[in-house]
Amino acid sequence: MKNTTQNAMDARQTPEWGRYLQSIGWQRIMASRTQVMVRKFPFLDISLIKIQHAFGPFPFKQIDAIARHKKSLVVLIEPHIVGFDATELKSHGFFQSKMLLAFTATIKIDLAKSREKLFKSLSENARRNIKKAQKEKLRVKIYHMKDKKNWEHFDEFYDLLKNLTKMKKFYVPSRDEYHKKMTAFKNTSYLVFAYENEQPIAVVWYVHFGNVIAYFQTGITRRGYETFANYLLVWEGFLLGKRLKKTVFDFEAIYDERFPKNVPKHIGYSEFKKRFHGDVILYPQPWVKTYNILGAILHRLSTLS
Repeated sequence: MKNTTQNAMDARQTPEWGRYLQSIGWQRIMASRTQVMVRKFPFLDISLIKIQHAFGPFPFKQIDAIARHKKSLVVLIEPHIVGFDATELKSHGFFQSKMLLAFTATIKIDLAKSREKLFKSLSENARRNIKKAQKEKLRVKIYHMKDKKNWEHFDEFYDLLKNLTKMKKFYVPSRDEYHKKMTAFKNTSYLVFAYENEQPIAVVWYVHFGNVIAYFQTGITRRGYETFANYLLVWEGFLLGKRLKKTVFDFEAIYDERFPKNVPKHIGYSEFKKRFHGDVILYPQPWVKTYNILGAILHRLSTLS
């Protein structure tokens, strides 16, 4: 049901996401139920504030107070669908922007249906490739990162991720930053690997929160593609979500035609994700409030083509 998927919480408003950002230099401040993240500029008594995929209505008086206290140049709100009210944002001095720090589109899948109906809901291509992968007799292994002993597999995950970046030519943060991010989510993180002859050929990092299991990151080898391990691991993610009694699977990001210059390489993997069907979720365009001339200049520079 689309209401279920549209109303699902996003990872960026979880306490774990706040702890991750704190570990890389942001400050987390709660304004009512809204997670506000503040980043101080090095050596300067000024800051940037971002609020990502938060439910409305927003506590504007508290946000303004935080912005003034932290001498923020800009407050960027990337709204969730739930509680979004453009008129209210305008009335509090915000305007639409193309300043992006979070993804603006995703696919969410309803996991409440039976396993049989869920499989039948996939595209013919996805179903066929999952069956091909199963015939390859790959060994699927799931590691819950809450267990310290499973951290020995972190390097395998990151090496597969880096292999993918070399093949597809895109950038990801450092091993250290990924370690901090996974540490923040360790209690709710699972690494789902596909092995062939005891060699890891593909992995997906899944995180759960609320009623959601989210596809955080993947890594793969050429052999992983040849055996369709990437399809198998998405299906295994669906089954993991069902075992955890989650009702929504979130693919986290797809290409958004409204912002064609924002990571155009998303087009390729978006086609892969769309083969599992589900609901395409388009978040509202970002909204910005600038607090002085420096904020206006910063915003202008950040949105130049």
